[in-house]
Amino acid sequence: MNKDKQNKNKIFRNSHGLKVYFCFVFLVTIFFLSFFIANAQFSLPTNQLPSLNLKPTLSLTLNTQSPLPSSMVTATANLSGIGITNVDNSDYTWFLNGVKQKGASGVNKNTFSFQVGDLGAIYKVNVNVLMPNGDSLSDSISSTVSDFDLSWNASSQAPAEYKGKLLPTQNSTVHVSALPFIYQPGTKTPVASNNLIFNWTKDDKFSAGNSGIGKSNFIFVANDYAGASKSILLEIKTSDGAVSILKTVEIPVVRPQTLIYLADAKTNFPFGAALKNLTAKPMNLNFAARNYFFNALPKNLNWQWLVDNKEVAGGSSEPWLASFNIPNTGRAFFTQIQATAKNPVNDLETAQSTINLEVQ
Repeated sequence: MNKDKQNKNKIFRNSHGLKVYFCFVFLVTIFFLSFFIANAQFSLPTNQLPSLNLKPTLSLTLNTQSPLPSSMVTATANLSGIGITNVDNSDYTWFLNGVKQKGASGVNKNTFSFQVGDLGAIYKVNVNVLMPNGDSLSDSISSTVSDFDLSWNASSQAPAEYKGKLLPTQNSTVHVSALPFIYQPGTKTPVASNNLIFNWTKDDKFSAGNSGIGKSNFIFVANDYAGASKSILLEIKTSDGAVSILKTVEIPVVRPQTLIYLADAKTNFPFGAALKNLTAKPMNLNFAARNYFFNALPKNLNWQWLVDNKEVAGGSSEPWLASFNIPNTGRAFFTQIQATAKNPVNDLETAQSTINLEVQ
């Protein structure tokens, strides 16, 4: 009986030892597998290790490579590189179109500003940098003065003899056009309009539908009331970003106007300046009203003539003309003559003019 018990204990001990042994082998195997996996994931061949730039480098930049005429340009010398630890005492020597800029050169003077001239002028900037550790670096960059004309016109109407700007009133259509004179930086080579990107912004809102390559025109309707102003910003640039020019224009929205002039009795053409006060003797007087900045032609407006606030017939088939017989009463008197024009499709598009007439 005791012998059987001893045999059972021996078997149990042997079995327990095997279990411990296999557990140890399993853990060792897991450890080595984890080690090899980690090395396979995170170790790179030496020929794939990134190279570190331990040498200093210099890059020269301009705030713009396409400056506008007579504007200021600033060049900046930028030192970089992991090996750079102290650049505070670097000595900068600047050159503009080959001429040394003594006043701009010196220790720690890493910027240089200069004024450009007329359209098409080329400016080449060079800089030499002597670092405290004895390293000497140099770089250069060029620019060409460029520009563009930004003009606009409204669809409002004015007399043929009017030579000023057609200003928009409410609901006028405004046409804005850009005419570029842009060169590849550092050259006299012009960039064609159909190779330029035109980015239009109205009242701080980018107009994606009107922007793009070759889109040098921008059309919009001025829905604002008189007294408002429309702000148009245009950026012209090249696809590579080398050229980028900005300009803005403010377009005022005005009220339509009607002015009264004396008119020639035979031709009906107005002459002289617009009237505010008039002194005359009893006679037949002819007047012509001129409308400015309406969104309709004179023949499509509703006209009204008033004398002392009473409507009277103009006495002409052309309603913007009027002829009045000033009677002789034997004494001096004052009267007012008023002309009113209204766009029948927009009640807000109304204007009137009044003159004070003294009859002696």
